Amino acid sequence: MVCLGLVSHLCSAKYPVLTDTKFVIVGGGVAGLVAALTLEAAGHAPLLLESSDEVGGRLRTDEVDGFRLDRGFQVLLTEYPEVKRYLDLEALGVQAFRPGGHVHTRQQHFRFADPLREPAQLFRSLLSPVGTLNDKIRLAQLGFKVMRLTPEECFDDHTSQATLDFLWEYGFSEQIVERFFRPFFGGIFLEQQLQTPAALFRYILKMFAQGKAVLPADGIQAIPRQLAGRLERTEIRTNCRVTAVEGDVIRLDDGSTLPARAIIVACAPGELFPQLAGYPQRWKSTTNLYFYSKRRQKENRLINLVSDPTSTINTFCVLDEVAPTYKLNQQGGSLISVSLKECPESDSVAQVEQDLLRHTRLPNDALSFIRRYDVPHALPEVNPVAYQYDATHSRLIDRVFLAGDQQLNGSLDAAMRSGRLAAEGALRT
Repeated sequence: MVCLGLVSHLCSAKYPVLTDTKFVIVGGGVAGLVAALTLEAAGHAPLLLESSDEVGGRLRTDEVDGFRLDRGFQVLLTEYPEVKRYLDLEALGVQAFRPGGHVHTRQQHFRFADPLREPAQLFRSLLSPVGTLNDKIRLAQLGFKVMRLTPEECFDDHTSQATLDFLWEYGFSEQIVERFFRPFFGGIFLEQQLQTPAALFRYILKMFAQGKAVLPADGIQAIPRQLAGRLERTEIRTNCRVTAVEGDVIRLDDGSTLPARAIIVACAPGELFPQLAGYPQRWKSTTNLYFYSKRRQKENRLINLVSDPTSTINTFCVLDEVAPTYKLNQQGGSLISVSLKECPESDSVAQVEQDLLRHTRLPNDALSFIRRYDVPHALPEVNPVAYQYDATHSRLIDRVFLAGDQQLNGSLDAAMRSGRLAAEGALRT
């Protein structure tokens, strides 16, 4: 555990009574932590209330049977502007995926690399059956186009056009849509129909084209732990559940109340505000399974994309090929993370294992199941999407401000930006 600023307490303990009104943040995910950093930079000492046992929100990592397991397959994009603003990537010990992929269809499997970043792979990429030659030319053109756009320009689309419609309109063939775009971006957006607004697609494509997809050495939870470790004057109270926000007063589940100068709600706001009850936030879910293969898998740090309608699997990757530190011991073999197309019943593990054996061509006794994660609230469903807004737009009521990626778009970058904007809005009170 890293230092969380002031000592973190449990809600069952006797808290000191606030002698003055503070900025209070409800929710200890990255949005809440960035809000606290922003308030500290302005000279304040906020109070952060987190209902679970540790900060991190949806970014959590468990240690199981000698492995680091993230709760849901997640990667960090180094080009995100808020990542550059707040995170020390060198201290996180990030390890990068190789640009490209390994495609599995019902009849064949093949690898392809990004020739823009690996020029030596140009000839192999041209011959790859991931798409037609025209597809590859269009993809290169689109890549150069989005790299010239600013982040704001990526979102300059008032039509809310779906990603799939954008791809058809751009002239891509069914071959590359099914073999690349649907599994790859379906895994990012957590929806296979590619109905996510094309504005977010362009932005994410720009992030991949200009930066890297990486894993922190200690797992995805190292991100919020690093943010929390930078806090110097923030008091963090874990296992502390807020039941209501009444004006400028916060009510806790033990019946006690806390006054606040301003309140930043960095969690799903529907439960705290009855006026929002008629507008529930819709969420995208995901199911992630981990297997250990006693036979070493060599995937050259590529993500595996499954374009096979008979398979339960959307993507899988050999995590320790990318980040060897995901294996805590020196055992051989491989740690494989599998993401499914849908969230099936719990008795589907055997079917997933059979599909994984088929795609990897491993013998029947090679795999051991480790753990399954069903994440019902993995990403908010946001439409239309936005890159940013004026800080005052985060205000819900007089002294209450909202933060969270549901305010902008479903991404880590949006969560961090929303926290900063909410804090900047609160500072104007």
